[in-house]
Amino acid sequence: MGPLPAGKGGQNNIMLILTDQEIKEDIEEFQFRISIARQKIIDLPAGHIPVADHKKREKIRRDLQDDIRHIEKMISIALEALNE
Repeated sequence: MGPLPAGKGGQNNIMLILTDQEIKEDIEEFQFRISIARQKIIDLPAGHIPVADHKKREKIRRDLQDDIRHIEKMISIALEALNE
């Protein structure tokens, strides 16, 4: 379904009405994004590497882990919406 205006007095807020199917599709996409991020973590170089490379690797690892946590929260919100 399309967007519906939300709010009053000339506000530009828009609320989208999503179907259960659309929410389920979003969850599948979120899960796919998590699997890609996890694979990228697995693919990071292992073992002892120079300090500069180690710092880069750990920043990438932290960023990917942050992305995973964020996406997991989005999945949680989507599941909550399905259960309403």
